[in-house]
Amino acid sequence: MKALGVDLGTTSVAAVVFDTAAASVVWSMSRPHGASLQVSDPLAAEQDAARIMDIAAGMVDAGLAAHPDVQALGVTGQMHGLIYLDDRLRPLSPLFTWQDGRGGRRVADGELETFAQQLSRLTGCRVAPGFAMATHAYLAAHGLVPRGAASLVTLPDAFAARLASRSRPLLHASLAHSMGGFDLDQAAFSADGLAAAGIDLALIPEVVSDPTVVGAYRGVPVAVALGDHQASFLGAVGAEEGAVLVNIGTGAQVSVCVTGSPALPSEAELRPFVGPRRLASVATLAGGAAYALVASFFDRVVRMYGQEPVRSAYDALDEAIGAWREAGGGPFPRVRPTFFGVRWSEEQGARIEAWTAAGMVPEAFAWGVLRGIAEELHAGYLRLLGDEKPAPSAIAGAGNALRQNRHLLDAVAEVFGCPVSLAPYPEEAAQGAARWAAMAV
Repeated sequence: MKALGVDLGTTSVAAVVFDTAAASVVWSMSRPHGASLQVSDPLAAEQDAARIMDIAAGMVDAGLAAHPDVQALGVTGQMHGLIYLDDRLRPLSPLFTWQDGRGGRRVADGELETFAQQLSRLTGCRVAPGFAMATHAYLAAHGLVPRGAASLVTLPDAFAARLASRSRPLLHASLAHSMGGFDLDQAAFSADGLAAAGIDLALIPEVVSDPTVVGAYRGVPVAVALGDHQASFLGAVGAEEGAVLVNIGTGAQVSVCVTGSPALPSEAELRPFVGPRRLASVATLAGGAAYALVASFFDRVVRMYGQEPVRSAYDALDEAIGAWREAGGGPFPRVRPTFFGVRWSEEQGARIEAWTAAGMVPEAFAWGVLRGIAEELHAGYLRLLGDEKPAPSAIAGAGNALRQNRHLLDAVAEVFGCPVSLAPYPEEAAQGAARWAAMAV
């Protein structure tokens, strides 16, 4: 069977046609979507949802034209975020992405609790700033929910509903859980807690836990959308218990496939996956976006001298770090690259330690950031399983930031103390969406 999967990511859209019999990608397409919007609020993070969905629709059409024998369509994409739809499933708002921090503001002047903390307390479920319910609570409290909103969903849900021509969105547990306020054991939103927080339950669509066909597009069955974390794991590793995946895109996660409900530290999450399997995960905000800040920093240094960069900062850093390492390297700073904060606490800002005069060179700083990204994930892995556990003999790697940066790949292998195996084909999330769709039909 051939299945088409499309991934509506934070910075790009990708689609693949996956041949399940040959376990190979037979067609692919990807492009940046350039959908980020300029906003005045420093904590806001918004994207043009209609633009992203239009690009994705074009890719679906291109994939079907190239492979008219496709028998299933799968959708995945960025989790946690929020888009409002009207009763005809048309976007009424931009996409408020997972990077939107307004849910971390206090519920009122003089109050100690943030919107995210209040939701966590009332629902008994972990809710962090950037989660859809926290963002929605902030927007509702400030009169910013668009008039005529009939449902609130994630971007992949909205696109799957558009493809399938549904009258009402349908959510898979993976994306519903990412919105916050979702009880994993009950496989349902915590209705009482959300209502106590003032959230209109009529806005929340139905949730399913299994691979489900939600409709058809041009005669091809469309599966309910799957979270990009779960899709990446499925595309890169499968669903084998005990498998470990390090996924570094704009953000980053380390995940282990488990069964049941193991005890986890407070900063870890247990997420829905396939059947009885779940993903025990620690997510960080220190991923590709952290290294992008480094590249942007050096671009600004060039412009400070009145020059325009003549090449990509990423390429220049890749060469410089490579030459520096081949020459034996040298002292480099210990960097905790939490430029965007820490998901499980209110801690803000990055830290740089032990940066000596001997290591005061750009490539040492850049390498320190890459090591810091890996160390954040490794620390999460140790918290996830307990540091008395043996190091994994091998881990799988996924995500464009990891795939496109050889030094980041080396840093992860060094810090984890084992080889990192990348999936044979890029766009793991789109592959996972295709495999998910094949499971649904």
